Amino acid sequence: MARREDGGPMPEAVMTIGARVARFRTVNAWWIQIACYAASITMLIIMWQALGHSFGVLFVPFTTTMKQLWTMLNGGPLLPALWVSGKLYLTTLAINVIVGVTLGLLLARSKLISAAFEPYVFILYATPTISLVPFVSVLFGFEFWPRVLVAVLISIFPVLLGTMEGARSIPRQHLDVAAIFGSNEGQLWRDVIIPYVTPYAMTGIKQSIALSMAGTLVAEFFLNPDGVAALLLQGTTIVDTAWVLAVTVFVAALAVILVGVGEVIEHYLVRWRLTAVG
Repeated sequence: MARREDGGPMPEAVMTIGARVARFRTVNAWWIQIACYAASITMLIIMWQALGHSFGVLFVPFTTTMKQLWTMLNGGPLLPALWVSGKLYLTTLAINVIVGVTLGLLLARSKLISAAFEPYVFILYATPTISLVPFVSVLFGFEFWPRVLVAVLISIFPVLLGTMEGARSIPRQHLDVAAIFGSNEGQLWRDVIIPYVTPYAMTGIKQSIALSMAGTLVAEFFLNPDGVAALLLQGTTIVDTAWVLAVTVFVAALAVILVGVGEVIEHYLVRWRLTAVG
């Protein structure tokens, strides 16, 4: 609420237009955000529907895509394919979180480990993962775990680098205060390092949630295609645009939902972190 110079609340009648707008945005921030999302999605659907009639078989309207998606979900091949790809995706994401956070902390907190292994991290990060697929297939074959390896190489680095950067940016005075109060190594990790690193790690994990899905599809495309990637290849082979768009929309919607779950988990873990609404 707007305030007078003496600190008291300003009467509604004398509030400026700017103050009223600012107050409205503050009070209704959540609903404004939802309205913006809904408006952008509605505009996209309208444009999609309008353009869908202009490209023949190369592009189809939104309504045609949704009908195809319903057919594929209702007793069609999409859910069985999702089950196959889901196992690869969940395994990849779990490895990204566990290995990425652990290795990031070790690289940040141990100078010896950092000197020995950090150059290889950046070499792998800079290397196009697609170029490694032939070597992975020759060395390990085309089964489940080689595909996991390819998917992990595509999607682990946001978690790894985010955690490493967070651990290295801990202010020295935080560590000094903990030492003054006699904190042992376990207490230091519990009270200082883990709370400080968590927002950085969660930012990387949210990125990895989406990248793990991309890594899953890439691994399936190039190493024994099955699951969702097989459906995309099938739709491309028979030139069924509605089929391809339906699968693409489903994967994109699923990625948005999973990133939203990551947002909820982040808010729960770092409730003390203030977020500005612009």
